[in-house]
Amino acid sequence: MAPVIKQVLSFVSILVLVSCSPEPAALRPDAPVLSIAGGEVIGQRSQDGRTESFLGVPFAQPPVGDLRWAPPVPLIGMEGRFQATSFAPACMQADRITKWYRNVIRGFGGDPNVVVAPEVSEDCLYLNIWRPKQMANFSASHPVIVYIHGGSNKAGWSYEPNYIGQHLAADGVVVISVAYRLGAFGFFSHPEFEYSNFGLLDLVEALRWVNRNIQAIGGDPDRITVMGESAGAGNIDYLMAMPAAAELFSRAIHQSSGSALSNTASKDDHSLLGLALAKQVADEEATAEQLRQVSAQRVLASAEQVYSGHYFDNAVDGRSIMEPLKGSLKAKRIHTTDLLIGSNEHESLMYLDEGLTVDEWLQAEARAENRDKLQQLVSHLPSERAQLNALSTAKTFTCPALQLAEGIASLSGRAWVYYFDRQRDGEMAATMGAYHGAELPYIFDTHDDWLPTSQTDRQLTDLMQRYWINFAATGNPNGDKVQSWPAYSGQSPVVMILGDSGDATAHPQEALCELLEPG
Repeated sequence: MAPVIKQVLSFVSILVLVSCSPEPAALRPDAPVLSIAGGEVIGQRSQDGRTESFLGVPFAQPPVGDLRWAPPVPLIGMEGRFQATSFAPACMQADRITKWYRNVIRGFGGDPNVVVAPEVSEDCLYLNIWRPKQMANFSASHPVIVYIHGGSNKAGWSYEPNYIGQHLAADGVVVISVAYRLGAFGFFSHPEFEYSNFGLLDLVEALRWVNRNIQAIGGDPDRITVMGESAGAGNIDYLMAMPAAAELFSRAIHQSSGSALSNTASKDDHSLLGLALAKQVADEEATAEQLRQVSAQRVLASAEQVYSGHYFDNAVDGRSIMEPLKGSLKAKRIHTTDLLIGSNEHESLMYLDEGLTVDEWLQAEARAENRDKLQQLVSHLPSERAQLNALSTAKTFTCPALQLAEGIASLSGRAWVYYFDRQRDGEMAATMGAYHGAELPYIFDTHDDWLPTSQTDRQLTDLMQRYWINFAATGNPNGDKVQSWPAYSGQSPVVMILGDSGDATAHPQEALCELLEPG
């Protein structure tokens, strides 16, 4: 795994301008340059010479001081030159994702100490750009993928090792990864503030920045695809329903998420925790001005206690989100987009509670009249843990994905559904299965040193990248040298199996979804 690169940034923001750093003394003569809004952004070329990158580029004013817990303020202009060769700090968070990576690495028998936690800061609204080298003369306009990272809206960063975009960009697509405020900084409800979903608004602002500048970067403004995994995909669900995000993208790739369709949280619901946080860091009656004066470190430390066990989902606040997503889908108040969506075979495996039984799960999660049938559908699996994974994965990930795909298809959009079931070779890899996030190294071609990677994995990488790039380019994953992938609809519920088989067939969990309501 490549180490996480740290950067110390100094920006002086004046209204909507960012004053860029002076021209670096050791600027390489072949360094790529972006001319954006009156300024120049200096990048670097990859060692193999196939791609160019621009890292840590600001897309909004720092959300600090009076801009904490406020909608992001755009950066319209840039002055001078800015050297974009290092990643910016990640948004404020604890070590949740660092621990996640270390647990996965242990599961594969690797050394968890290869993970380096990123520097974090409240000043974190930056994005990273990778593009093919041949775009330097801007003779081509390439499809664009804007990647939104996961992490339960509580943690994660835009340059985790599996999200580095240079290998994907080398095949002819502009890749942009974006940051957004997290946890109590990004998804905070309190009576003193009109909005709740500041992190979601950051994503809207990032997409606005992309739309304003993508032609200067060399991308096609009519072919912008948002791609997200886990909570990142869940945030895409809301972007698909937000009036503010209309026409900012035309395609969506949605990987391993489903909670948005069952979320009914309101600002009032989440304000109970917001008031508890305010009481701990300042005073229960604290004003917005007083809360904004509390140090970021103190907010984070207190939030780790107050929000323990809380999922930072988006809340209906009447400003950024007007209604639960399920209502928007039912009323067909969803932007018409092309959709590529799917989940993995063992999404829930590493998250199952120890000691939980199938009977207990069914009692809590399934209707009484369906419990025996569900038990029978998973009875062939070799262990209770495997049965629990199948049930939980279906309810939490698979069934919502199928519901969303059918909804998009009914809105005259087009949907393609996949099921990823590739398990790495080896005994230890078999215990992990096709885990949550397992598909990402294939899409980005970022197979870590600790991941057993065979020729089969390399071939699957090539196949998935072709499907994903075809979709970004045309709104359809099909093309030359790939097996035909049928579109999904309620009348034709065929999905593509991405793994050892590569078949187009009925979803392996379809029967479970007929008996489960999405969780």
